[in-house]
Amino acid sequence: MIVDAHVHILPDRVRDNLDIICATDPWFGACHVGSRDRVASADEVVRVMDQAGIDTAVCFTWPFADPALCAEGNDYLAAAMRRYPGRLIGFGCVQPADPGSCRREVARCARLGLRGLGELNADAQGWSLEDAAVTAPLAAAAAAASLPLTLHCSEPVGHGYPGKGTATPARVAGVVERHPDLRVICAHLGGGLPFYAHMPEVRELCRRLWFDTAAVPLLYRDSAYRAVVELCGADRLLFGSDHPLLDPQRYLRSFAALDLAPADHAAVVGGNAAGVLGL
Repeated sequence: MIVDAHVHILPDRVRDNLDIICATDPWFGACHVGSRDRVASADEVVRVMDQAGIDTAVCFTWPFADPALCAEGNDYLAAAMRRYPGRLIGFGCVQPADPGSCRREVARCARLGLRGLGELNADAQGWSLEDAAVTAPLAAAAAAASLPLTLHCSEPVGHGYPGKGTATPARVAGVVERHPDLRVICAHLGGGLPFYAHMPEVRELCRRLWFDTAAVPLLYRDSAYRAVVELCGADRLLFGSDHPLLDPQRYLRSFAALDLAPADHAAVVGGNAAGVLGL
C-alpha cells in the first residue's frame, strides 16, 4: 500500500480567484503568486495518484488566516472524500488563534468525517507555538476528537524560500512536550528535529512523533531519509510529496534507491501512514 501523507488541494472558488486570495492572505500569496501550477483540484490529484501507483493521499487545503476560508476548504475536503472514497483522506484546517471557533471547527471536522488536522502553520496563521493560550485549546480539541495533527515545520539554518518560518525544532519540541496527548506529524522532516536524535532525550521525543518527507528534495540530500530511519526508526518516517509543489514519483524513486530492508521500505511508503490513520 502506498500512501502520500502530504498533498494540497484547493476549492474551485479559491483556484478560480488566486489573485484575490494572494492579495488578502500574505503567506498564501508568497507561496502562490504567479504560480498557478502550484494549485490542484481533487480530480487532478487522483489523476497524479493513478500515474504514480499511489493508493491513498492525505489532502490538506491551506493554513489560511481567515477561519471562513478554512471552513470552506474543509467542506471541499469532505466532498472530495465522498467522491473518492478510500483514495482521498482529508485533514481539516482550523485557525488556532481564535480558540473558541477553533474548538467548534475541530468538532465539525470530525463530524464531516475528516481524519486529522493540518497542515497548520503558526506563521501563516498569526499565532505562536509558544503561546499556551492557543496551543492548549487546540491540543485538547484534537485529543477529544481523536484527530492527529500535521504541523508545518522549518529548519533554523540554510537558504531562505517562500514558506520558511519560525516553527523550528526547539519550538516544535516545546509544544509536543507541553501537550503529550497530541499526536503530531511534523511536516518537512520537522525542520530537522530528527537529526538531533543523537541526543537520547531528543530520540525519546521523536519516538512520539512522525516526520513526513514533504519538500525534502528542495532542502536536503536523499541521505536525510536514511538518517531519520537510523536515528529514530523506520516507523517514524512518512512519505509525503507536497504535491503539486513536487511530483510524488520523484520520492518513490529515491526511496527505492535507498535499499532499505523490505519491511522498512513498505512502512515508509505507506504502512506508517496507514497505521496513524487506522486504515
